[in-house]
Amino acid sequence: MLSDHAATIATAYALGPPVRKMIFAARGEQGRIWRLDTERGAFAIKELIVRQTAAAAAADVDFQEAVLAAGAVPLPRPVRTVTGEVLVDLERHQLRAYEWVDLLAMDRALAPTIIGPTLAAIHRVHHAPAGPLIGWYTDPVGAVRWAELLQCAKAAAAPFVEEFAAEIPELVRLEALLEPPANLQSCHRDLWADNILPTSSGGISVIDWENCGLADPAQELPMVIDFAWNDQQRIAQLYSSYLDAGGSARVSGYGAFTMLIAQFGHFWELAITNYFAAKVPEDKAHNLDRIAELLNEPLRIMHLEEMLDTIASVR
Repeated sequence: MLSDHAATIATAYALGPPVRKMIFAARGEQGRIWRLDTERGAFAIKELIVRQTAAAAAADVDFQEAVLAAGAVPLPRPVRTVTGEVLVDLERHQLRAYEWVDLLAMDRALAPTIIGPTLAAIHRVHHAPAGPLIGWYTDPVGAVRWAELLQCAKAAAAPFVEEFAAEIPELVRLEALLEPPANLQSCHRDLWADNILPTSSGGISVIDWENCGLADPAQELPMVIDFAWNDQQRIAQLYSSYLDAGGSARVSGYGAFTMLIAQFGHFWELAITNYFAAKVPEDKAHNLDRIAELLNEPLRIMHLEEMLDTIASVR
């Protein structure tokens, strides 16, 4: 068990001797979080589910450190090893470390005057080099792949097959709206509500920077819809707060929703693929929960139309 290696992990990251047993704290899409308390304080040890290369991990930490240096965005400070590396490979585990932040549950009602300026501050950090532009944020899953996934779901008599079949035409219509990003810079690329969390001290913390890299800020900005699902008043407040804080991006036309649409599609693809690949009940249940979330809050073109109308009224 990973907790049995607390002393080895603490030594690798120069965290000081552990003062109690390392405990499991949470699971996300990218990894499992463990809390390690040492003589130096509390640290978050992330056991990666999606493994990284050393170069990719170093690049995302470089960006995080640039954002921290700018001083306007609260985030857990990443911790490097004694040799300056980010990752530690320990038996079958791949790990990375952060200073511990006491996070509270996701809150989609966080004030727009907090969320908007946070996005604006991230977009003001022009860091180079950046992680590469990748298709997860820009490319469609495509009708052929959707058909393959549906066939697999039918063959396995998956419990979500009927709902998924009904969703595919909507996903294909959305993917027809994708446009290439125009103004590339380093972005977080995963700014959903579960990655901008309230803290026990009363502030917020932006987490899960492992996917950061090149993107168009104008295509990242619409992700704030996660804090205002179908609430046009809050969407207007979020957008105006971003502009008032000096945010550089502007939402104009359906192409601005490229990152939102592409990620929705890839979330579907990943959840279904992982459901079939799951070898333990925990993983199968986790991916069924992900599919239920996607069905509970589906993305529709009418949502984008309403959002565009609202944003136009703010300018």
